[in-house]
Amino acid sequence: MLLAKVSRERAEAVRKQLFKRRLGAKDRRILREGEHVFIPLVAAPPPGLAGELGFELTEGETREKSCYRPPYDLVLEEAGVPDAVKALLPRRWEMLGDVLILRLPEDARDHFAEAARAYAKVLGARTVLRERAHIDGIFRTPDMEFLLGDDAVTVHLENGILYKLDASRLMFSSGNIDEKMRMAALDCRGETVVDMFAGIGYFTLPLAMHARASRVIACEINPLAFRYLCENVELNRVGEVVEPVLGDNRELSGERIADRVVMGYVRTTGEHLRDAFRLVRKGGTIHYQDTFPLEIFPARALENLSAAAGDRGYEVALMREVKSYSPGVSHMVLDVRVLD
Repeated sequence: MLLAKVSRERAEAVRKQLFKRRLGAKDRRILREGEHVFIPLVAAPPPGLAGELGFELTEGETREKSCYRPPYDLVLEEAGVPDAVKALLPRRWEMLGDVLILRLPEDARDHFAEAARAYAKVLGARTVLRERAHIDGIFRTPDMEFLLGDDAVTVHLENGILYKLDASRLMFSSGNIDEKMRMAALDCRGETVVDMFAGIGYFTLPLAMHARASRVIACEINPLAFRYLCENVELNRVGEVVEPVLGDNRELSGERIADRVVMGYVRTTGEHLRDAFRLVRKGGTIHYQDTFPLEIFPARALENLSAAAGDRGYEVALMREVKSYSPGVSHMVLDVRVLD
């Protein structure tokens, strides 16, 4: 059968992407041999996907899983709650290291404890958090409630990168993994990159570790996120490449200092575009992310670019969706090449 051959350090990120695209074979066992992992596939991937995700196609045989059952089915069996409550238990969740994040409706509150224990047992979580509201504010602080455990500091492995964070106080959007992997696949050797919204290192670390940027200036305004950014730089041994900066990115000094500017933020990113144009060199690229109602995209994005560019010429080389943000609204990215 068809297998995706990938290095051990990238295996989990690639596995998630293959199963997200319904290409992974759930009824076959994943093989691990030496430094490589072999993921069984149900069909050939579309052209270009292997190169984008970083795996090779090969053929081989794997053992069939005996009596495979989806984790959600096991949770329902383990929970021991009334059928009416089972219908409220989420089929999706976010697992960061050994911390599990659930979106449980308030109607199930009387059974939060049983539900949390069931999910923790099935998924191997140490701590279970309930996300009460969408992330908001300049610091992008989540609104979390502890359902199990009292410590949400964890280390999450993604695409061979270690991210340490307090999941109860800092966001980590697994939905952005496609964009993080796209940044990781760039060839940034010899480049200076400015990450205007570094957070704990979401894009900084892939650019430093996989894209091989020579220098990454990582700016973050949230002191707590900045603390973990510094820890993650050390944890991943890229201290010679990454320069963490605490503060507002609009106050970064210099002009035309960057070959690439990354704007991994949403909702108000356009307010920082003028400074992105100030920082980028001729021939450089701005990776402009923002959220837009679909009814005004791409017109609004292009208006924002025009207003910020001043007399500098540019061209939009790419426009794509990062993920759906809310009904009728998408998180988009535009690659903007600055011509002069």
